[in-house]
Amino acid sequence: MEKKKNWIIAVLCGMIASLGIGFAALAQNLQINGTANIIGQWDIRITEIIQGPSSGASNVGTPSFDGTSATFEVDLIHPGAFAEFGIYLENNGNINAIMNSITGITAGNSSYPTEIQYGIQVLAPGACSFGGGTFGWADPLSTLNIPFNAGDKRCIRVRVEWSAEGGVDSVIPDVTSKTATINFNHVQAT
Repeated sequence: MEKKKNWIIAVLCGMIASLGIGFAALAQNLQINGTANIIGQWDIRITEIIQGPSSGASNVGTPSFDGTSATFEVDLIHPGAFAEFGIYLENNGNINAIMNSITGITAGNSSYPTEIQYGIQVLAPGACSFGGGTFGWADPLSTLNIPFNAGDKRCIRVRVEWSAEGGVDSVIPDVTSKTATINFNHVQAT
């Protein structure tokens, strides 16, 4: 019985050794070599600013732009005077984006003279159209969620006006020109 027991143990040890050798022979590292190319291109920028309708206004300086910021300096000569501009913003990349904020309006409007205010209106993709519509006179916060897909060309209307409060002309300030820089901020659409 003792011999039989030793023989079974020897056979079992041999089987375990065979399994270990077989597993080692079959187990190999799989190595994959390759190259990944990411073709995404982020390219959102202002391409043009056009002059829209105006009354009682003159441009002190030509509107300027750099990337996604536009600067305006306009001289309004009396209450009720206004000027409008169209900013063409294009997504020339291949990544869909979301316009998540527009900043600089509140800062520009709070500067002197406060009678002169800047407002913006974001239009659907396509050409600028002037007349009508509702303007935002303060910076939109995180609630702004405007799709801006690859290939879109969007017009943002900017209006600067010297408003008369309650139908009464405001006191004429000693300065009638005002500058504002407006920034258009985007994030990747998910």
